[in-house]
Amino acid sequence: MNIHCPRCATPYAIGPDALLDVDGIVRCMRCGLVFDAVSGEPGDPAQRNRALRLDAHMEQRPQPAAPTDLPFDVPEDLPPLQASDDAGLDINDSLYTQRSRSKPWYTLIAIVLIALLGMQLAWQQRVVLLQHFPALEPLCRYLECRPSLVHKPDAFKVMQRDIRPATTDHDALTFSAVVRNTAQGPQRLPDIQLSLLDNNGSVLIRRRLMPSEYTYPPPPRDHLVAPGEVFTIELDFQDPGSIATGFAIDFL
Repeated sequence: MNIHCPRCATPYAIGPDALLDVDGIVRCMRCGLVFDAVSGEPGDPAQRNRALRLDAHMEQRPQPAAPTDLPFDVPEDLPPLQASDDAGLDINDSLYTQRSRSKPWYTLIAIVLIALLGMQLAWQQRVVLLQHFPALEPLCRYLECRPSLVHKPDAFKVMQRDIRPATTDHDALTFSAVVRNTAQGPQRLPDIQLSLLDNNGSVLIRRRLMPSEYTYPPPPRDHLVAPGEVFTIELDFQDPGSIATGFAIDFL
């Protein structure tokens, strides 16, 4: 039967006949406790001399598992296995991470593409770069650094403007304005949109005029306004009366 020491929990396997001879009183070989093997209760220490001493060979040991029968018969003359020449894995087929084998010209192509992208961005922003880095100006002797022609209507700024009675017709008004090209490059003369407004800001009259209609003599079709150049707009129109209190000019 299987018993455990109530003090140190050491397991033992002992036959019933051995317990009958000592009335079930045993003594643990590890901690020396005298106890009743049947009830597991500690015994009287005075029974130490008559108690059965549990030896080490009585400790329970795990029994090896019984061999499992194979579901097939193994021939007795089966030759031993031999390793073949190609049994080892090639290093390329192993689980180890391979080192990068990128060729140098991949890196060279990447550097060239990045350089071309940087040059393209610099060319698009060449006017701004020249403003911040004047030392680059000598390059413009060999490259067309500044754009030959731009179209930026918002770069035309009105420096002065005025409306006065016309000198040739008492029922007409003369509108004049001094305009400057603030763009970094030359521009063609723009079309203008002149609007007369009332007290509420509503449009009373609106006209779109080409350069040949607001300058005299009419300029040539390929006339350009250089950066910083000033030109004058002058236009006569019928007086709308007192209801017109303001005007607006837009460049198109």
